[in-house]
Amino acid sequence: MLQSKINIENVCEASPMDRLGFICKDMSDRGESCDYALLLGSDTDEAIMRATYAAELYRAGRIRYIIPSGGVLRVFRGEKMSECDLMSRVLCELGVPESAIIAENSATTTRENMIFGSLVLNRVTGLADVDRMMIITSVWHMRRSLVLARCFLPRKIRSIAGSVPLPCSDDLWIGVDSNLEIIDNEIKYIKKLIDIGIADSNEIN
Repeated sequence: MLQSKINIENVCEASPMDRLGFICKDMSDRGESCDYALLLGSDTDEAIMRATYAAELYRAGRIRYIIPSGGVLRVFRGEKMSECDLMSRVLCELGVPESAIIAENSATTTRENMIFGSLVLNRVTGLADVDRMMIITSVWHMRRSLVLARCFLPRKIRSIAGSVPLPCSDDLWIGVDSNLEIIDNEIKYIKKLIDIGIADSNEIN
């Protein structure tokens, strides 16, 4: 087990704010741009926030094409649809043209987001001249997303963080029990990635 730099058990016993800091440290959007972005699905509210942020990035000229990825069914305005279709609808409502949206309707996990997203990208581009791709997801979900992107996207493609900020201050957000559960689940998932050798603790620290 690779834990030369961190001890996950100690992290799990830390204060809620320190646990949030562990997950979100250095995961903020750094303002980079690229042609393609992989937009990761989630539950309805989170998916709307992620799609809204992706639309902002598109309007700012930081991305040209968006791949909304997710096949899990969600309820949006009383209608059941895939995460991909939900986010595509939000993108269109916020001014992103259909020609800039490349749908991926099959993924049910973050790992599958990377695998199926890269297959869609390969189908559209042949990966010619694609050396970077932005991953758009919630800031608390970005750390493991980047680890999985490194493992499951084509090696030539560098992942860029398009992190959706928390919707309120850190202390207010972490004060909600369900959000603290989200953070603890992320920590457990990262521990699993370290245990099985997918992630090295040096890149997590």
